[in-house]
Amino acid sequence: MNKMLPRPRFWTEAAKQNIRRRGPLRELLTYFLLIFLAYVFQALVISIPVTGWMMETQSDAMLEALNDGQSVQGVILSAMEEMPDWVSVVSLLGGAGMGIAAIFYCLKFQKRTLSSMGLGKQGLVADSLLGLVLGTALVAAVVALGVTVGGFRLVFPAGSPEKLGLLLLAFLGCLLYGASLELLTRGYFAPTIGAYTPVALALVVSTFVSAMMQAGGTLFSLPMANHLLLGAFLGIWVIKRGNLWGACAIHSAWLFAENFLFDIAPAGEHGGIRLLEVDADPFRTALSGGLYGISNSICTTIILLLAVGAALALRAKDPAPEEPEDAFDEEQHSNFL
Repeated sequence: MNKMLPRPRFWTEAAKQNIRRRGPLRELLTYFLLIFLAYVFQALVISIPVTGWMMETQSDAMLEALNDGQSVQGVILSAMEEMPDWVSVVSLLGGAGMGIAAIFYCLKFQKRTLSSMGLGKQGLVADSLLGLVLGTALVAAVVALGVTVGGFRLVFPAGSPEKLGLLLLAFLGCLLYGASLELLTRGYFAPTIGAYTPVALALVVSTFVSAMMQAGGTLFSLPMANHLLLGAFLGIWVIKRGNLWGACAIHSAWLFAENFLFDIAPAGEHGGIRLLEVDADPFRTALSGGLYGISNSICTTIILLLAVGAALALRAKDPAPEEPEDAFDEEQHSNFL
């Protein structure tokens, strides 16, 4: 297992620099706390412009509905159904709070450097560009497989020229959101618990908690399985490449391709911001994912299984000097909890 999943050099660097030895269980609680704080930040970022929009455009309709006897909750839900396309872009931009929280915690509390989070100079350009291509190619492969087996149907044309500005902002939002998820899970959490556990166990734990967060806690479901596979692929890619740049780019490109390039996110999630429209066959939900998008598609499972297998076959680019996986010092044992 050491040869297949060698410890990355930046993980070793993170373990040496970390002055806040809390143990993996406490770090798990810290991980969830950072997620909570990031979600609060995201909610604040969204609420300010949305509240302004509702007061400006929906106030008269809301007052009329209240006068007709509708509940406050029903009035608000009705107004939310009329949300403009830019709300989804603002939501993505607000997701940068996860990356901010991860960097702040690592730098200020653990006293780690950015390079110990996998953000060294090595691979910044090459791995980022490769990641953007690979992430887009993975989603394109899912769509191609879905079209081949009859789960999807491409519709041309789909995008509208007036949405180009929003599309560019959506790409920026996906870059921030995807990178933030990777910074939190595979830049902070995985190397931190990897100081106490074998690489394989750190990969499994970090992948599971991240997938559980993104799948909404639905443990025994196809979306959970696909999120696990995507997280496993990204975690293995980080270990093999020895940096975080590629994983950040892959995750960002996956989000953009899924949500805006092919418009195969959960139904109605991003309105009219798209380049290509993909119709999902409602009678073949196992293939298309139906209303839940490609996270609920077997086509995604097949492509990600192939991707995980290919990633495992790669040669590690920047492994740390070999040490026995069970050679944890006394301080690590005493701080395991």
